[in-house]
Amino acid sequence: MRLLFSRLFTLVLVSLFLSACSKPDLTDSEGKGIFLKGDKGQWTVINIWAQWCDPCREEIPELNELANSGTIRVLGFDFDNSQGEDLVNKSQKMGIKFPVVTESPMALLETKTPQVLPATMIVNPQGKLVEVLYGPQTRVSLEKKVQALKNKVDANG
Repeated sequence: MRLLFSRLFTLVLVSLFLSACSKPDLTDSEGKGIFLKGDKGQWTVINIWAQWCDPCREEIPELNELANSGTIRVLGFDFDNSQGEDLVNKSQKMGIKFPVVTESPMALLETKTPQVLPATMIVNPQGKLVEVLYGPQTRVSLEKKVQALKNKVDANG
């Protein structure tokens, strides 16, 4: 009986330890945790924008449309690193309907901060950065790019 209790206790401790290891990669402006490694095999685009960037404002409706389609997950990040109420207000003024993360994804993705905006990072379902696009994007251009990247992965096995 002691052996059974000891094993059960060890199992509980290991389970608690492992569940504590699943800290989200990022957090959005609503406080929700975001994991870049998707359990649904979904690709992610992370758009780096700024309120003062005209091309950024112009592409937001396209990104909203892509986010609504559900085919590719869309996240945003404010280049100026706004936080709290300021971030929420900027996102609303920009008309952003997709989640905006509160911390820079650059270190996590092992890349440098872009020097040109807008910048859109394409992340595979394993949470790895595979490409960075500069300049305004459209729903169609992003869908085509992600499909091409998927085809490349499928062709390479």
